[in-house]
Amino acid sequence: MDLRARLVGGLVGYFVLLIVLACVLIALALREDVLEEVDASSRLVDLMLAMSDAGEHRLARVESLIAEGGMRHLAVTLERDGEPVAQEAAAGGVPRWLAAVLPHAVFDLAEQRIRIDGATVVIKPDPASETSEILAESARMLGLFVLFVFVAGFAAWRTVGLALRPGVELERGLVGLLDETPRTLPAFELREFDRIARTMESIAHELALAREAERQMGRRLIQVQEAERRALARELHDEIGQTLAALGLAAAYIERHAGTAEREAIADCGREIREGVATVSGQVSGILKRLRPHGLDELGLLEALNDLLDFWQGRQGTAAIFARLPTALPALPEVAALSIYRTVQEALTNAHRHGEATHVDVELAVAGAFVALRIEDDGRGCTEEQLSRSSGGVLGMRERARIAGGELVFEKGRAGGLALRLRLPVAGLEEGRHDPIDVAG
Repeated sequence: MDLRARLVGGLVGYFVLLIVLACVLIALALREDVLEEVDASSRLVDLMLAMSDAGEHRLARVESLIAEGGMRHLAVTLERDGEPVAQEAAAGGVPRWLAAVLPHAVFDLAEQRIRIDGATVVIKPDPASETSEILAESARMLGLFVLFVFVAGFAAWRTVGLALRPGVELERGLVGLLDETPRTLPAFELREFDRIARTMESIAHELALAREAERQMGRRLIQVQEAERRALARELHDEIGQTLAALGLAAAYIERHAGTAEREAIADCGREIREGVATVSGQVSGILKRLRPHGLDELGLLEALNDLLDFWQGRQGTAAIFARLPTALPALPEVAALSIYRTVQEALTNAHRHGEATHVDVELAVAGAFVALRIEDDGRGCTEEQLSRSSGGVLGMRERARIAGGELVFEKGRAGGLALRLRLPVAGLEEGRHDPIDVAG
C-alpha cells in the first residue's frame, strides 16, 4: 500500500462513519418531527370536530382541547366577554435578535375568530413556535457541523500519525548513519517508506565500504610514509654517510700532518674534500628533489617538468622519453600543479623500475577548462588487480588527483604497456583553499 492510498483510505473511512452517524441522527430527528406533526394535526382535527359538535358539552370539550395544547405553529385561545378562558401554553417569544431581522408582516398576521355557545375561539399563526422549531433544527445542524469538524481533525491527526509512524524508524536509521552504527530497518507496509528504508540500507552499506576503504588507505599511507623514511635513512647512511666518512679521513690527515706533509699530499686531500662536498651536495639535491621539487615554486610547473625529464634522460639505462609540453599553462592551484608533477615523477619511476619499458610518451595539454596529462610506455603493463595491490606510489597519485578535483585512469597502452590519463580542472576548486602557482613557464 502506498502513502496516498493509506491517507485517502483512512480519511474516507472516518468520513463514511461520520456520514452514517449524521444519517442516524437526522433519521431520529425526522422521526420525532413526524410524530409531533402528526400529533399536532390530530389535535387540530379533534378541535375542529369538537367545535362542530352540537352536543351540550361542546364548549367544555373545546376548552379542554385548547388547554392541552400541542397544535404546532398555531396560537388557539378561547375567549368569553373579551377575556381568555383557555389558551395553549405559550411556546416562548421570538428572540430579539431574530425579531430584528424578521419582516413586520410576520407579527401582523390575520387571526380567525369562531363563535360557539357565547364564547369565541381565536386561531392565529404563532411565529414563536415556528422560529423555535427552526432554531432547534439549526442548532442540531450546527452541532453536526461541529462534530464533523472535530471528527475530521481527529481523523486527519490519527491517519497521518499512523501513516508517518515509520518516520521514527527512519530517523533512527539516519542517526545510525551519523554515529557509524547502522541499523537494519524493518519492512514497511507503505511502499514509499519501504523504498526509503532500502535506499538507506544501500547508502549505509556503501558508506561502510567507503569508511573501510578510507581506513585502509590511511594504514597504507602510514606504511608508505614509514617505508619512505626507512629508505631515506638508508640512503643518507649508505651514500652521504660514506662520503662524509671519507671527508672526515681527509680532514683528519690534514690536521695531523699539516706541518710535515708534502704540498702535493695536502693538495690531494683538498681535492678529495672538494669532490666529496660536491658529491654530498648532489646527493642532497637529489633527495630534496624527490621530497619537494624546488623548481615548482621558483620556476613554474613547465620548467620543473623539463628539469625532471632532463634528469631521467641523463640517467644511464633508462627508457627513451618523448615529451610534448605546451608553451604555457594557466595559473593552477598548488595542489593541481603538484599532482601533475608527482604523477609524471612516479610514472617515470615505475616505467624504469617495474615496467621494463624502452619508450615513454609524456603529453601535457590544455583542453578547455581542464589540463590533461597522458603518459604511456611500452613495458609489461599492469592489471587493475595489480594496481589495486600496488605500493604507495599509485595510491599517492590517486589521492592527489582526488584532492585536486580531477580523475586518474589507468588503462592498457597501445604498445601493450601501461597508460595513464590525468584530468584536472583549471578552475572550480574552492576559493582560497590553495595558493595558486604561476605555471606559465
